[in-house]
Amino acid sequence: MRKHMPRLSCAILLFCAVLWGGQALRPTLRAPVAGVTGHITIDEVVGRKMQSNPIPKLKLFLLRVEDSQPLVELQQGCRRATADPDADPLQAYRTCSQNVRKAVTLVPTLPSVATTETDRDGQYEFAAVPAAARYRVVGVKIVQGAEPIVMVGLTEKLQAGARVKLDLSANFPWTRDATP
Repeated sequence: MRKHMPRLSCAILLFCAVLWGGQALRPTLRAPVAGVTGHITIDEVVGRKMQSNPIPKLKLFLLRVEDSQPLVELQQGCRRATADPDADPLQAYRTCSQNVRKAVTLVPTLPSVATTETDRDGQYEFAAVPAAARYRVVGVKIVQGAEPIVMVGLTEKLQAGARVKLDLSANFPWTRDATP
């Protein structure tokens, strides 16, 4: 046993050195982060007076631009249907209505960086978002007895430590990306 003691202590020392070395080599730098905040509203006329009301409990998705291509294709399909001056208006309306319903079911299935929900005042925040990328902020909501709500906003390329404010309105056409 005494004969094997130096070998055993050397093996333990070597094992500890390998463990410590692995911890020292692990990256300690964090990826730079940014944030996106905003306010979501709908403008309505009440008694001849325009008022802007917040949209509470709206589910929001933060998507990388490259991951949101299927949504962009739905937007473009609606724009093409309404852009043709010779198009049947009823058919264009149907195309856009179908595309907005497809968008409501599509968006939750796309890979998102983060999700959140608006508070009772229509405010939202995506904190600690990886910087150096452009993102789409997409809000979707099914409304009983009405057309679903789809809102789309596009950020600039986020810089490390930046806080971008992107306000959206249900009155903006869903086929155009709102920008800050």
